[in-house]
Amino acid sequence: MREKMRERVGQLFENKKSGNWVARVAYKNLNGKKTAIQQTAKSKEDAKKILKKLIEKLDAGGRKAIDAEKLSFDDLADYYEKHYAKPAKFIDDRKVEGMRNVSRVKGFVKLFREYFGKMRIQQIGYEEIVAFRSYRLSIPTHYKTTRNIATMNRELSNLRRIFNIAIRQGWLTRNPVNMGEPLIDRSAERRRTRVLSLEEEKRLLEACTGKRRHLIPLIICLLDTGARRGETLKLKFSDLDFENRLITYQALNTKSLKTRQLCMTSRVHNELSKLWENSSKNEDELVFKLKDVRKSFENACIEANIPTGRPFGITLHSLRHSAATRLINGHLPIQMVSRILSHENPQTTYRYLSSTDETLWQAASIFESIQHQTTNDSQIESDLIN
Repeated sequence: MREKMRERVGQLFENKKSGNWVARVAYKNLNGKKTAIQQTAKSKEDAKKILKKLIEKLDAGGRKAIDAEKLSFDDLADYYEKHYAKPAKFIDDRKVEGMRNVSRVKGFVKLFREYFGKMRIQQIGYEEIVAFRSYRLSIPTHYKTTRNIATMNRELSNLRRIFNIAIRQGWLTRNPVNMGEPLIDRSAERRRTRVLSLEEEKRLLEACTGKRRHLIPLIICLLDTGARRGETLKLKFSDLDFENRLITYQALNTKSLKTRQLCMTSRVHNELSKLWENSSKNEDELVFKLKDVRKSFENACIEANIPTGRPFGITLHSLRHSAATRLINGHLPIQMVSRILSHENPQTTYRYLSSTDETLWQAASIFESIQHQTTNDSQIESDLIN
C-alpha cells in the first residue's frame, strides 16, 4: 500500500515498483508555473532528511538554486526574450529598457537554441562553448564564404550576455564563455583598411548613371557625414532641416541609441533638396527609398574599376571609414571625429583610420626632411670648426 505523508509543502511516498522512497517539494518556477523537485532515497528516514533540506532550501530563498538544477538553455532563452529582447523604450530621448535591433538579437537566440536547446545550463561548460565556436566556423555563411572572426565575436558576445543574466539571477556562478582562454578576440578581427581616394570617388560618381543615379545622394551623404548606412537609410524628411542645414539622426535608429545632429555640406544640401522637391512632400516618408543597395553599389564600383568586398575592397561602410580618415587628415582632433562618428570611446575611432598613399608619402617626406635638416646642421657645424 502506498504510504503518503505531507509536511508543509512537501510529500513523502513510496515508489511501489522500485521500493524507494521519494521526497517531493512543489513550488513555482522562475516563469511562475507550478513545478516540483523530487529526490529518491533508500529508506523513509533518509527521504525525511532530504525533504527537510529541500524545504529549508526553499524557505531560505533557494528557489533559484533549485531552478538552476533543472533549468535548460531553452528556459534561459525564454526568460531572456521575455525580459530583455524587446523593443527599446525611450524617456527624454534616453533608452531606459529594451534593444534597438530586436530582430537581430532574436536571430542570435534562435541560433543558440538550435545548438544548446535542451542542455541544462549548469552542464554547459567552456568545452561546450569551444565546440559551438568550432561548429559555427565550419558552416559557410549565406554568401557561401567562410565565417569570419568578427561575426563569431558578435555571436559569442551575445551568448556571454545571456549567461551573465543567468549569473545575475543566481542560476549560475560562472560564465562558461569566460572559463578558459579568451574566445572573443577583437584584435584578431580583420580591419577595414580600404578608403576611397578622391580620384576613385570621382570615377564612382560618374559610374552612377541611368538606373544607378539614385545612389549619388546616398554616397555623397555617407562621405560628407560619416554616418552609418543603416541610420542614413532610416532618415525621414522630417529629420532634415534645410534652413539650418542640419540632419537629425533619431535615437531609435542609431547604434548608440542617442539622438545626434550633423551639418549638411553644400553638395549634401543640394542632393537632399532635390529629393525633397521630387517627393510627395510627406515629411514622414523615407528620404532614401532604395532596394538592393549593396548590389547596385558593387556594380557601380566594378564599372569604376574599384575593387569591392571585404576586407580589402570598397564597401558602403568604407565610405564612413573614408569620411573619418578625411577628417583626421584635415586636422580635426580625434575627439571631435569620435563625436561626429558617434563613438563613445575615441579608441574605437582609431579602428576607422587608415594610411592612404598620400599619408604614406607624407610620412616619407617628413623623414626625408629630418635627414636633410640633420645633414645641413652637420655641414654648418663642420664649417664653423674649420
